[in-house]
Amino acid sequence: MMRVLAPRFRWILVLEALLAGIYTSLTRGLFVVYLVSVGYAVEGISLVVMASSASSTLLGVFLYRRPTFIMRRSKIKLILFHAFERITWILISLVNHTLFISILYSAYMISSSLISILIAFTIYGSLDEEGIRDVTGKRSAASGVSSVLGYALGALLLALLPADEKFSYIFPLGSLIGLVSTLLISLLDLSHLEEMSIPVGVEQPERIFSTSSFFMIFLASGNFGGIIWTPYVMNRLGGPAFIPALMSLFGSISSITASLFWKARSFTILRVGLLLNALGPLVIWMTPHPALHILINIYTSFTYTAGNFIGSFLFARYKEWFGAVKSSVLLGLIGSIAQLVASPLGMLIGENYLQGFTVMFALKALANLLAFLTIPEVAIVPEEVARTYSRILYSSSLTGYQFAFEVSKETILVTLKLITFSMVIIALYIIYRVLWILMT
Repeated sequence: MMRVLAPRFRWILVLEALLAGIYTSLTRGLFVVYLVSVGYAVEGISLVVMASSASSTLLGVFLYRRPTFIMRRSKIKLILFHAFERITWILISLVNHTLFISILYSAYMISSSLISILIAFTIYGSLDEEGIRDVTGKRSAASGVSSVLGYALGALLLALLPADEKFSYIFPLGSLIGLVSTLLISLLDLSHLEEMSIPVGVEQPERIFSTSSFFMIFLASGNFGGIIWTPYVMNRLGGPAFIPALMSLFGSISSITASLFWKARSFTILRVGLLLNALGPLVIWMTPHPALHILINIYTSFTYTAGNFIGSFLFARYKEWFGAVKSSVLLGLIGSIAQLVASPLGMLIGENYLQGFTVMFALKALANLLAFLTIPEVAIVPEEVARTYSRILYSSSLTGYQFAFEVSKETILVTLKLITFSMVIIALYIIYRVLWILMT
C-alpha cells in the first residue's frame, strides 16, 4: 500500500532535478572534455572511468546484499552524500595528476551511486507505477531544461576563458549550484521509508534477469559511446572543445522533448525508439564534419530516452513483488556494472574508432535482441514465447555460472595443492642442505 503524499513531495523531487541538471552539465557533463583538454586519450579516460566504476560496483553488490543500509536513516544519508558528491568537483578542479583525479572521481561515483539508489528508493517506495512514470518523466524533462542552460553556459565559458583556467572556474561554479539542490532534498519527509519491508524471495527471477541484462547492455553501449565519441570529434575530426559542449546542449534539448513524448507511451511504442537508437553508431562513423555531430546527438538523445524509460518503467512495475528497496539498489548496480563494462572496452580499443563504433553498435543490437525476444512487455514475439526464452536465458546463465564456479573452485584447489607440494619439496631441500652442512 502506497502512502498518499502531498503534491509538494513530487515537486521537490522535480525541482531538485531542475537544479541538479545545471550542476551535472557543468561537472560530469564536461568531465571527458576536461580530460581530453589536459591530454588524456581514450585509454586514459577509460582508466579513470574504470577505477571509479569498480568502486561503485563493489558498493552496489554490498548494498544488494545489505539493503537495510538504504532503509535506515535514509534522509540523513541522502543529504550527506548529496552534499559530498558536489564538493568533490571543487577538489577535482585543484588537481591534475591521474592518481588524484581517479581517487576523487571514484569518491564522486560512489556518492553518485548512493544518491541514485536513495532517490530511486524515495520514488519507488513512495509512489505507485503511474506516479513513478509521472515523476520520472517530469524529473527527466526538468533536468533536460536546466541542462540546456548548463551546457550553454559551459560552452560559453569554454569559448571565453583562458585554456589553463577554464575548469578552475567551471567545476566550482557547478558544485555551488548543485549544493542548492541539496537544500531542497532536506525539505523531503522520508519517515515512511523506515517502514518498508524486503520480500523474502523473488517470484519471477527470470524476468528480473532478462530485464537487468538488457538494461545493463543498453546502458553500457551509451557509456562506451560517451567515452569514445568526444575524443573522436576532438582528436580525429579536429573539432574544438565547445563542439562536444554544444552536442550535450542540443542533446539535452532533445531529451526534454523526448521525456515528455515517451513518458506516457506503451512499451510497444518505446521499443521503436530503442530500435532507432541502435542506428546511432553507424551515423556517427559516416559523418566526417564535427558540427554535424550536434545534429546526430539530437537524434541519439531522443531515441536513447526511450530505451532508458523501458528499463526504469519495467522496474517500476516489478517493484510490486520485487520490492522498492531491491529494485532501487539493483538499478544502481546495473548502472555501475554498465560503466565498468564500458571502461575496459575503451582501454582495449584505444584510438581504433572504427572498431569502437562497431562494438557500440553490437552492444545496442544485443540489447534490442534481448528486449524483443525475452521481455514480455516489449517483445515482438508472443508473450508465452518471450517468457520461455527468458526462462531459457536464465537457466542457461545459471548453469554456466555454476559450471564456471565449480571449475574455478577445482582450479583453485589444484593450484593450492601444487603450491603446498612445492613448499614441501623446498622445505625438504632446505633441511637436506642444512643437514649436509652440519655433517660436513
